[in-house]
Amino acid sequence: MRLKEFLVICNYAGGDFQEDIKKAKRPEKVGGIRTPSTLNDLTMGELMQLQGISSEREMILVPCRVLLGLDERKVMRSEAYDVLAFVFWAAREVERINKLFASTNVPPTPEEKQAGADKMNFGMFGLIDYYAQRMGITDHEAVEYVPWVRVYKCLDMDAQRIRMDRRLRKVLERRKK
Repeated sequence: MRLKEFLVICNYAGGDFQEDIKKAKRPEKVGGIRTPSTLNDLTMGELMQLQGISSEREMILVPCRVLLGLDERKVMRSEAYDVLAFVFWAAREVERINKLFASTNVPPTPEEKQAGADKMNFGMFGLIDYYAQRMGITDHEAVEYVPWVRVYKCLDMDAQRIRMDRRLRKVLERRKK
């Protein structure tokens, strides 16, 4: 069944089908295009497009466009199960990536909280700006072409460095006593 046909009758699909498709494995191909085995090769710009999905329609079309280069017409003519299995797989991959980025967060110390550090959240712009500054890039748009793995690794290294610096300060404070 083509996706276009499925979308017409999907309101009648039972909960079991919906749960099964959410857990389905990545199909080898969608619309004749081989699917990636992971999203580790995405650029920051591509990742931001996937993270910016805000409607059910975009949930289907954006991953197919960004990851496979398929236009809406080709997606609608593709096998419904393959398309839906792919978009739910892509959503799980984006969730995995988001968790990796979240793991780089270093909670503020009580003193930093008192100063308002916990209220400083600049979202995706802040992430792009952070990486641009760290790497000496003057054009924020250039960061959109950087693999997300590089940005994540820089964040992870900096977070590890911050944690180590905090531990070192505590050790030195104990020695002073």
